Amino acid sequence: MPIAMTKDEWSRINKWKESREDPEVVRRREYVKFLNETSREMTKQWPNSLENVNKRNEELRRARIEAAERANTKFYKRYVKHKQEEQQRLMHTARDTMFKNKDAPKMLLSAVIETVVLKERQEQIKFKREIQQKEAEQKKKDDDDIIQKSKEWHELMALRRKRRFDANKQHQKEILDQAHEVSERKREEYEAELNMQKIDNIKADKQMAAIREFEEDFKASEKARIWADMERAREEAGARRRERAARAALDARLLLVLQRSQRRVDAKRRQTEKQIQDDRLQVLQRISEKLESGDAARDAREQSILLKAIEEKEAIAEASRQAQQRKQEKFRQERVETRRQFLRDEEKRLQDFNTMRQWEVMNRFKNAELFEAFQEKLREDKALKIQQYREDLLKLWREREEREARERAETRYFYGARAEAEQRAADAALLAHARALLREAARRGRPAAPLEKAVDRYCRMHRLQPAPAPPAARRHGDRPAPADIRDGLTHATVRCHLCYHLCLIIRRFQSTVGHR
Repeated sequence: MPIAMTKDEWSRINKWKESREDPEVVRRREYVKFLNETSREMTKQWPNSLENVNKRNEELRRARIEAAERANTKFYKRYVKHKQEEQQRLMHTARDTMFKNKDAPKMLLSAVIETVVLKERQEQIKFKREIQQKEAEQKKKDDDDIIQKSKEWHELMALRRKRRFDANKQHQKEILDQAHEVSERKREEYEAELNMQKIDNIKADKQMAAIREFEEDFKASEKARIWADMERAREEAGARRRERAARAALDARLLLVLQRSQRRVDAKRRQTEKQIQDDRLQVLQRISEKLESGDAARDAREQSILLKAIEEKEAIAEASRQAQQRKQEKFRQERVETRRQFLRDEEKRLQDFNTMRQWEVMNRFKNAELFEAFQEKLREDKALKIQQYREDLLKLWREREEREARERAETRYFYGARAEAEQRAADAALLAHARALLREAARRGRPAAPLEKAVDRYCRMHRLQPAPAPPAARRHGDRPAPADIRDGLTHATVRCHLCYHLCLIIRRFQSTVGHR
């Protein structure tokens, strides 16, 4: 496959080909490489080389990590074992506490306490006799010791008083010396404190003087600034007042000029009207004079010109009046057209709205058949929902019956066989505990009568009576093991009888209330 490259790349490759290295440089580089390899091989055998030191540090680090892991594993195993033992001990303690907190074990505990009290009473009587004998011997010995110790005590007290007197004298002397030293030191400290207070007072006076001077300067500058601000504000207020007065005067002058111009225009207009009337009267006077003079043709021509001018003027006035009337008529016609267009648009909008509403009503109920089909579908859906609801109710009723039956079975088992088994197990555990307490009392030499009374009371309470043994097998003082004589009555049977009688009482009470 050919290689495509540019001319510059090909020239760069040729340049690399032509530029060979210097043999001296190659030889020196090889020599330096040989020296580096030789030095590296040589330093591999040195104990303090960087590679060997790093290797030893890595080995030490791994050894420390392994030792720490072994120690952690050992500690964790020991910790787990300790926790398991502690948990077992706590569970045993909890079970023992729960067992001993029941009424029957408490009764046995009371019996054990009574046996301990009786044993302790016997031991106390015996110990009291021994103590009385020892007290008599000890009293005689103590009397002799008291006489001897009283003599020694008097001698010791005399020696102690003498030593205390000497020690008090020495102590008083030391106290006086310390008092003189303390008073001298306090006097020096007081003088130094007075000097420091004087220096501080001088500095404080200087600082207060500087502060007062600064405050006075600041107050003066502040007063000057406030006064300048007040003057500037007063000048600005005066300027504003003068400006308002100038504006008011200018407005008054403008009003006066306007009134004068209005009066001048009115006077000019009246003068012009009067001049026009005078001119007309003069024209009429000249016309009359000319008529009177007999220049009838000229007067007639002038009269025709005057009439023509008057007609033209009236025609112009009539044209302007008709133009104004046409303009008002056009404006009135435009308003009428605008109102008619608005009424047409409103009528069209109402028609479109009514049409759309009719279409909506028609689309909602196109015809009676669709409505009947819709009602039929609703009835079918309702019947289907009723059927489903009935099925759900039956299903729930069956589930409720099954659940109640299961609960009744569980209740019978809980208050029947299970309760009976638990009661038998509790009786066996209590009797075993009582046997252990009897063995303990016999081993410690305590009287066993309270324990036997407690066991008999428990058997009578729980209807456990000792079964009679054959006369030949019984010995004087033997007590046979307890046996259950409850005639096969279980907790479930007793509960059923109680529930039956309770239901009868409730029905009787309800019938009595309904009759009332």
